[in-house]
Amino acid sequence: MDLPVPKPAVFGFPQFSPKHPAPATPNKLGAMEYTQMDEDAQIAAVQELVPGILKQYGIEAAGIENVNHSFNSAFKIIDNKGNEYALRINLASVLAPVPLTTTNNALLRSTPFPPLGKDPTAVLFNWIAGEEVGDEPTSEQLFELGQNMARLQIFAKTLSFTEPAYLPTINRTLMNTEDNLRPSQPKQINGKLYGDILKGLELCDEVYARLSKEQELLPIHADLHNGNVIKTPNKLAIIDFDDAGMGLPIQDLVFSTYYIREDTEKEKHLREGYASLLELPKISDEDFEILVMGRLIGLVSAVTYMTSAEIIEFIPTFLERTQQRLDHFFATGKFLLKSV
Repeated sequence: MDLPVPKPAVFGFPQFSPKHPAPATPNKLGAMEYTQMDEDAQIAAVQELVPGILKQYGIEAAGIENVNHSFNSAFKIIDNKGNEYALRINLASVLAPVPLTTTNNALLRSTPFPPLGKDPTAVLFNWIAGEEVGDEPTSEQLFELGQNMARLQIFAKTLSFTEPAYLPTINRTLMNTEDNLRPSQPKQINGKLYGDILKGLELCDEVYARLSKEQELLPIHADLHNGNVIKTPNKLAIIDFDDAGMGLPIQDLVFSTYYIREDTEKEKHLREGYASLLELPKISDEDFEILVMGRLIGLVSAVTYMTSAEIIEFIPTFLERTQQRLDHFFATGKFLLKSV
């Protein structure tokens, strides 16, 4: 996978939709100071929130281990009875309704975090024992992932929500995230790359708009890469529903394809698994390639404003690769993830 992914660990935690931004709190230290911390310092700062959050669930931790610190920060929790949980603290502006409730019957907790000047939400899950499928999935795992994708979409066709629950509309290049590209040129992006990004963004938005006139939207996961797939003793488990929303069925296939484009042979196993349960969404090869390219642009918009120390360090390399990939796409009409 291209962007930094969670540390190797046994973890799993499902989530649901991005919603309203968390309310801001007085910024005593300043977001800039947090972004200048190295990863260990960031984790230590976030971990200070854990005991207070767990208290709201009536849990006293015997063990706390950070298993992922990137877009969000996740901790494996072991209580004094030996029960295991996954605590996810959402440092980005998203909410995530969850199965476990606090002692006050709330589905999530907001807690002040002065280094970022906001109140990140925290959610608690039962632990799913297993390991990430990771960057080298087998053909059998990709087939099963395709099947799981189809199963989720079959279920989604009859899924309904009771107010105030809802899913955001995400049938566009940047989904429902803030547009960090078109208001002004981000300082990390040079003129040529910025022009290519805007060109690709326009192409991709046009395809989404056209397809959305022809196809019905339904709830989709929208982030089915192999870092969000847990290998358990019996089957694969799907985690991390942060990006879920009302989108086009093809988007799940597009996003999963993006992360395995280093080897185009892998795609056939994913598609075969999907097609074993559900007809593949209709789309031309040209439009599909544009949407895969658009996934890259969506990631560029997101990562240029991320606060994770690891991602900040990686941004120059990521943008260099982005230029190479866009050059290849505009020259050939084919998107490739590997170096070209």
